[in-house]
Amino acid sequence: MSEQNKRISLATAKTWTAEFRTRQSGQTKAFLIPIQDLEGVLNEIKGQTGEPCARAYMGIDPSNGEQKLILIGTTQEKDRDGNVVYRDMLPSEEESDEGPGPGIYDFTRPCPPYCDPNSPLN
Repeated sequence: MSEQNKRISLATAKTWTAEFRTRQSGQTKAFLIPIQDLEGVLNEIKGQTGEPCARAYMGIDPSNGEQKLILIGTTQEKDRDGNVVYRDMLPSEEESDEGPGPGIYDFTRPCPPYCDPNSPLN
């Protein structure tokens, strides 16, 4: 992995995704993520000092059984021992999902069925 830009090679990506498919046979293997989700999370963490990060949680929509990838921004804090901790930026229980506070993003679609059949990572 490039420490400068956190990129990995195609060969590494193929190895990692193949390993995941072997260990998680029959499960969702990827998510199609709308750019508005990424932009929303990035806008929330923009301007932070340190190393701004987002977090992704796995979920399942009980109404249809579809697996979900839930995206949120994080803030960086230090615990009492001086270790960096990434805290989830979450709205309060009372805040609307349309409100001005932090958002929880999920318009993702699982692969399968939303896969690229020609991708070497599939």
